[in-house]
Amino acid sequence: MSARSPGARALGDGDPGVRTPATGANGAERGDAAVGRRTHATGADAAELEHAPAGERRHATGSHAAELDAVRSSLLRLAERFRSEEAGRLTATFAIAVDGHPPATITVRDGRCTVSPGAATDPDATLHASVSTWLELVDGRVDGVAAFLAGRLEVRGDLGLAARFETLFAPGPEATRVLRATSTPARGARVEALVAGVGQPVLLLHGLGANTVSFLPTLDGLADRFEVHALDLPGFGRSAKPLPTGRRYTMPWFADVVASYLELNGLRDAHVVGNSMGARIGLELALRRPAMVRSLVGLSAAVGLDEYRRVAPLLRFARPHWVGLAPVPVAAARIERIVRELFHDPSRLPGANHRAAAEDVARALRDPSHRMALLASARALGSERSRGRRAYWSRLALLQAPSYWIFGEQDHVVSSRYATRVAAALPDAVVDVWPQMGHVPQFEDPERTNRVLGSWLSDHEGPS
Repeated sequence: MSARSPGARALGDGDPGVRTPATGANGAERGDAAVGRRTHATGADAAELEHAPAGERRHATGSHAAELDAVRSSLLRLAERFRSEEAGRLTATFAIAVDGHPPATITVRDGRCTVSPGAATDPDATLHASVSTWLELVDGRVDGVAAFLAGRLEVRGDLGLAARFETLFAPGPEATRVLRATSTPARGARVEALVAGVGQPVLLLHGLGANTVSFLPTLDGLADRFEVHALDLPGFGRSAKPLPTGRRYTMPWFADVVASYLELNGLRDAHVVGNSMGARIGLELALRRPAMVRSLVGLSAAVGLDEYRRVAPLLRFARPHWVGLAPVPVAAARIERIVRELFHDPSRLPGANHRAAAEDVARALRDPSHRMALLASARALGSERSRGRRAYWSRLALLQAPSYWIFGEQDHVVSSRYATRVAAALPDAVVDVWPQMGHVPQFEDPERTNRVLGSWLSDHEGPS
């Protein structure tokens, strides 16, 4: 990880040699910049600070000169709005690339934020946008999630960290929605989440190998009417990744962690929306703690899969997750092909977003603790019992909460034929099969998914 120290140089506002380290809540510590003094730099750094920006001004004319000043000013405004209490112990480097303008680096470390000229050699995340989009982001006229989903903001590197970027700063003067990042010590596992909106709580639980990013379209689409919590489940995303011992990474353990998250955040009677494994965890939560779940929505839900019936006994006795300790080759191109196979029509998502998702998965797989969590969770799903009182299908029939199940007709992960079995087990449930749909309807057709979810949640809304 490449990170500049808190005292690294920063872009000056009208003075190419000024540096402005920022710290504290909503107020930057302007240091020498506050009185207009020039700080000292030596060698190449001094040349870069003294000559490059000044040269840009000399050669820039008219509207481009105004753009240069606007972009520089926007970076300084961000530094001034830095919220150290939101950053906590976060250490991160963000490369900022604005079309037609010199690159910049925003470094967060030790509760401080520093804006520096030039691109970091190995940033944790890179944000690339046009001038207009970047200025709208800084002023709050558009939020980062919406810009990313619309293809206006290109992100590379750690997508979860990039999604958290705007939570590190006080909202812009024109912001109408505030995105928050939370960290909750649930059952001994730190759970990270993105939260937006006000109203009845809605919990979003991602699938196997995914993270909060897989639910960004839903977070964006529902936050105008509900208080939406998109979780990184333990073992995934930015949440803690404890060793897979005991009950960890079983569906009951996940459900207990989610229940603890709800309790510790004062959330009662929440709607739970899960994709794939997330829907299986939501079901377990509704069965174990029925008073906590107002309704359950399963998007391509991981059900009791017949495909694993023969190997389930072996999985119950084996411990394949420890294989995750061994390093594995990770090829982003191969992962991108797998990501595309989750869609019926991959072209519904911009190509840059597919590449970003693949890079994010590849980055996560380099962490052995994530690999072990992934394998342990897959083992838990594959070892579900197919018969008896404790079998998935027997327990599914005990669900009391209103439920809505959506399967994709072209889902290559969870076959749509399971829709019939869900409908038979839950006569009062709503079960749909969507044609021309793969495994992630919330990304493949976010407009329809958000419209249907919004209607369902409103119809089952209770006291907030």
